[in-house]
Amino acid sequence: MTAPVCRRTAFPIATREHEMQILQPISGWHGHILAGRRFLKTAANGLSRPSVFNNELIFQITAMAVERLIVGMSQYHRCMPADHTLTGLVECLSGVCPLDEDLAEAINRIAQVDDICTLSPEHRKAPEDADIRFALDTGRRLECFAARNVPWEADVTLPERPAAGPPATLEAQDTQRSSKLKGNEC
Repeated sequence: MTAPVCRRTAFPIATREHEMQILQPISGWHGHILAGRRFLKTAANGLSRPSVFNNELIFQITAMAVERLIVGMSQYHRCMPADHTLTGLVECLSGVCPLDEDLAEAINRIAQVDDICTLSPEHRKAPEDADIRFALDTGRRLECFAARNVPWEADVTLPERPAAGPPATLEAQDTQRSSKLKGNEC
């Protein structure tokens, strides 16, 4: 007799009759987490550089950070989202690692400003300053949620950066920021 399978994810369901072996995370999850954290940091730093970063750019970078963080958590918990809209990502994650209701609603509110990664964008308006602050705050809350729900200090070898790219100290900055997030900053 085979173990029952979840209709939505096609993964085996653990029952008393069927012991489920521990599944390994989908590879690449940690790279998504790191990229999401870097996007979030870039967007936050963009607030102090209005000559380079306008509201649209800061908002889009923040939305990409949210997307990458959720994709990383989903992959860690062996769930691949059906689409990469923010509402689709929240829905995928709800089956394996549910977000707090307020945080899920906040992410869905970001999608109301600009429905990224949708095939037919229906909700498109220029983000205002309040939208930017809200999106960045939501991104920080999601980063803290990720720190509590996936192993933060994974032993991962990152791909080497090209010589012309940013210095390799980003990994050190991520490690330093990780220790702060594990503290009481969340």
